[in-house]
Amino acid sequence: MRIIFSFLALALLFTNCDDGDIITTALDFDETFDTCGELVCFKIKTEPTESLSLLVDTTLEDLIETEVDLDHPLLVNLVDFNPVFTNTQFNYRTYSNTITSDVFCSVIPPANLGVTNDYASSVTATFETVLTEDDNDGIPAELEDIDGDGDLDNDDTDGDGLPNYLDADDDGDNVLTASELADFSDMDTDNDPLTNPEDTDGDGIPNYLDTDDDGDTILTINEEGQTQDQNPANDIDNNTVGPDYLNNVVTNNVPATAYREHTIQQSFQITLTLTGITLSVLTQDVLDFGTLSSTISRVVTPEF
Repeated sequence: MRIIFSFLALALLFTNCDDGDIITTALDFDETFDTCGELVCFKIKTEPTESLSLLVDTTLEDLIETEVDLDHPLLVNLVDFNPVFTNTQFNYRTYSNTITSDVFCSVIPPANLGVTNDYASSVTATFETVLTEDDNDGIPAELEDIDGDGDLDNDDTDGDGLPNYLDADDDGDNVLTASELADFSDMDTDNDPLTNPEDTDGDGIPNYLDTDDDGDTILTINEEGQTQDQNPANDIDNNTVGPDYLNNVVTNNVPATAYREHTIQQSFQITLTLTGITLSVLTQDVLDFGTLSSTISRVVTPEF
């Protein structure tokens, strides 16, 4: 696969100089970069027109590759969070013409680039990738530390193998946490469900952590009298009351056979640093090339 990194913002300042003069201003690439096409990292500036580029023997897929945690089958770890690539080609170029990203992103670059100087150096490229996962259930991860010990991984209310901060259904009743946070009464008038989450049966346990939301002794997960689709929220015998799992008059008991799918958002932040730059026109041999952010998702289904 051919991938290209392109910078979104410009933070490189050079002093204008004649060919052969020493550039005394340090390079500052503390900005983000994006991807397209072949794996080339680059940045463009104008007045004067200049570029920095880096050809890297890797792919974005490799940089964000994960593998299943051997101790926790529903969790993942980065395969390599800190890969290092030596003898990587780095170029600083100046141009007589204004250029665009087509110089690096096009399969066939423009014919008239107007390159006036092309300085090359072999460098070491060091990537560092940080992976952050979240269930996007409406509860900030730091608030899902139920026992308050600072370790999010040991808080698993329903015991399904997914910690609460990665579990879109914290109580394992097949009703998503996001839909159980509603604070319809808003007794504290702050319009914030996190300060007063709905507790239908008034047992002191909010619905999103309560396995029997209406207190009728039938587990919410088993209140699927109309449709057996791992979603009690769409089983309604009385439209004026709402779903059966919130109606203690309806006690249909249809034992569940599976948990529903869980979607976990993965956010990757990749930092790139170059060392060993040996260009005659530059005084800087270490360069912070900036960061790349990438967001994807993974889907898991806990074992019932």
